Amino acid sequence: MPDYSYKAADSSGTVIKGVYFANNGQELANYLKSAGLHLIEFKEAGALQLLKIFGDIQIGGVSRLELVEFSNNMGIMFKAGVPLVQSLNELREDLENKYFKKALGEIIEDIESGDSLYEAMEKKPRIFPELYIRVVEIGESTGRMDHAFFDLARHYKRIDDLIKNVRKAMIYPAFVVLALIGASFVFLTMVFPPLFTMLADFDVPLPTITKVVMAVSGVLKNHWLILLLCAAVVIVLFIVLRRYKTTKYYMDWCELNIPYVRSLLMQLRMSFFMRYFAMLLSSGMDMLRSLELATASVNNLVVQKFLTSSRERVIEGEFLSDALRNKRFVPNMVTRMVGIGEESGNLPEQMEYVADHYNDELERRITIALALMEPILLIIMAGMALALIMGVLLPLYNLVSQLSMGVGAGGGM
Repeated sequence: MPDYSYKAADSSGTVIKGVYFANNGQELANYLKSAGLHLIEFKEAGALQLLKIFGDIQIGGVSRLELVEFSNNMGIMFKAGVPLVQSLNELREDLENKYFKKALGEIIEDIESGDSLYEAMEKKPRIFPELYIRVVEIGESTGRMDHAFFDLARHYKRIDDLIKNVRKAMIYPAFVVLALIGASFVFLTMVFPPLFTMLADFDVPLPTITKVVMAVSGVLKNHWLILLLCAAVVIVLFIVLRRYKTTKYYMDWCELNIPYVRSLLMQLRMSFFMRYFAMLLSSGMDMLRSLELATASVNNLVVQKFLTSSRERVIEGEFLSDALRNKRFVPNMVTRMVGIGEESGNLPEQMEYVADHYNDELERRITIALALMEPILLIIMAGMALALIMGVLLPLYNLVSQLSMGVGAGGGM
């Protein structure tokens, strides 16, 4: 869907030039008419507006928060009885994300061509995940589109809040570590080498810690580019290996076996799964299909594997709680609450309760981790600073002592 440059006249005959983002010329004419203008001529702006082309570049597609806002606004529109195409048009007008704006324009065109909303969304998998599309499909089939969009808005808002909390917990330690690495690099490659050269010229006895610091300094100063390239290769290799199921499976297995944090990571994965699963069940989807989609949403192949095997046991006639019981990575609380939900008939509510509990637990652990992180990082920084200072000051002290003894011996003569 292009930008159109146009000429239009107002009621007094004054010619006005402008640019408008529209599906087609008819939509442009309707927009100008509603603004009290008469369209004279128009054409696609295309490559004539170089600066605008750069302005239209959208990196990162559609954010989760933009999807939340869109879902909530769609729910409000449907609740107010606004027709689908009109709702999409009005929301599209207010969007600043040109990528999202263009996609909504194409969705409107598809709907006007006869597609349903979920069918049009299926053509935009980079924006709308499969789970999102399935919930919209259920909303269309049941006539409860407002409830479907409100559920999606709440769900993705919770997911966004959870991810933000995890990222927030990583910002401070990451900043401190990077600052520590930067400062150490400057001292070891620029400040200390001249001192080490002077110590070598005076043939001063060097303590072990100084020899270690000198060795590290030499490696960093002479091979820093190789070390940087090796780090880049490791990062690229890690990203590439995660694209292959075989290697990703073993990496995911290692993730769930890291001491001290494996329970936290498992709770995080199960929270995502139960949140998706509860929302799909609440929307009216059957259990087996809900299990399939919720399992696919979990970004861990090990977890996906045992959830898939649990689904197969449900197909054979078992209760989900029995299928999950005695699984190594599944917390006992999950199986208990799922069992209670199955017996009482309110499984979605129980799953939501467990997901909320894990979210609260995650926030509590993040708070504790942040409280502990500060003194731990301070101790590490102090230890490294002490090691660097001792590595330089001890031989300098020996040098001063050696020079003092030489001066004293010369004075006695």
